[in-house]
Amino acid sequence: MSSAQALTESARRAASVPAVGHQPPQALNLETAVLGAALLEADAQRRLLATLPDEQVFYHRSHQLVYLAIRDLVAEGQHADQLTVVQQLHKRGTLQRVGGPGLVAGLTMKINSAAHLETHCRVLQEYHARRVVIRAGTELAAYAYDNSRDPLTLLAEAQTQLTSLHRTLETRPGQTAAAAFDPTFAHLTRAAALPGGLTGVPTGLTQLDGLTGGWQPGDLILLAARPSMGKTAALLHFARTAALDHGHHTAVFSLEMPTLQLMQRLIASEVPGYSNADLSHGNLPGGAEQVAHIQAQAQRLSTHGHRLHLDDTPGLSIQQLRAKCARLHAQHPLSLVLIDYIQLLHGDKKGSREQEVGSLSRALKELAKELNTPVIALSQLSRDVEKRGGDKRPLLSDLRESGSLEQDADCIVFMWRGDYYDIDEYADGTPTHDTVLFDLAKHRNGATDEVIAACHLRRGLFHDLAARATPARALPASTFDQPPF
Repeated sequence: MSSAQALTESARRAASVPAVGHQPPQALNLETAVLGAALLEADAQRRLLATLPDEQVFYHRSHQLVYLAIRDLVAEGQHADQLTVVQQLHKRGTLQRVGGPGLVAGLTMKINSAAHLETHCRVLQEYHARRVVIRAGTELAAYAYDNSRDPLTLLAEAQTQLTSLHRTLETRPGQTAAAAFDPTFAHLTRAAALPGGLTGVPTGLTQLDGLTGGWQPGDLILLAARPSMGKTAALLHFARTAALDHGHHTAVFSLEMPTLQLMQRLIASEVPGYSNADLSHGNLPGGAEQVAHIQAQAQRLSTHGHRLHLDDTPGLSIQQLRAKCARLHAQHPLSLVLIDYIQLLHGDKKGSREQEVGSLSRALKELAKELNTPVIALSQLSRDVEKRGGDKRPLLSDLRESGSLEQDADCIVFMWRGDYYDIDEYADGTPTHDTVLFDLAKHRNGATDEVIAACHLRRGLFHDLAARATPARALPASTFDQPPF
């Protein structure tokens, strides 16, 4: 075992045993070693900053301040050595707090090279993780004794802290093109074997799948429209397609509509002859026998519905949403997350409403990347759409309350129905009656285009226009089909 390896192992064992008074896990000798190596070699500085992006990984406050001085110098394009770091600390007004020039000089006296820098940095990350767990546990225990705190908020806070810790520990080094070559072609081979070359979660609309390849893992997709365009119906269509048609575990978070209403819409989509209004208004003159008939025809929701998770928690915060997704993902990896709608989520209220929505969009993008799952969020559009003349087609500038939505989203899809605005035909001559236009206005990883689909909003059904079928007949209020028994 080399001297460096022996040092690493010794520090690891020392940190694993709580000292008298439960001193937090730490390895000051390794902190000294990595900072000393960074002061000796320019390449070590870059590797240090890439591996440890946060000064909190260092336990000793003086080491944190030296790290920040190195980071500032490198960010300014300067070389960080013993002299420049002392000058930077003096400039920041923290030189005496670290112990003066003598402490900086001492860092370089205990290290000869940066040969084991990455190993030492990983060990420091482990000790930092232990300190975070200890701190989080202590805080959560104190909160738990406070009867004024909501237990659900407490659990969400716990999950948020653990998720943040996971992100810290999962810092991954970059890959060479050679290392990524085989996995990339394995992915392409799997995609080529699928119908239409789908690489993501199917949308249920062939033309939309052709543009997107399906909803892609890690993408944030905004589905935006004015009221009455069918946003919620489209969201449930995408959820049904993923969960019931293709067996993907899917989570729907509805901040606007209770689970009962969601289920009534899903049943109307499954059972021919009934609209959302029939079920929500109880328009079932056949009584219990008619209900039993509907139940028999909607059995797919019972047999395959375990893959479709519905959550109607009101006033959901972004922290609670992430905690719920993390719990579901741990039980069964989620393939799709849908949110109705982003403006009803609660985020960081320290700034303006625009800043709050911006923090929400960033958090949703982080969630998509954490789970490696597409996240579809509905979004309202501003009233400026209605004030414009012409066909009142939405624009990216109409996204309500935040330009961050446009920036953070990988895909932005606008929904527009011409017949709502008394427009008879699209530009290509297609009738607008019982159709909806999906306008892919932003697509980070592909082309932008428009897709016209057939829709029957009373039942929440969407189809490819070429395969458009005549809507199932609406049953008279005084009669109903007899159940098959």
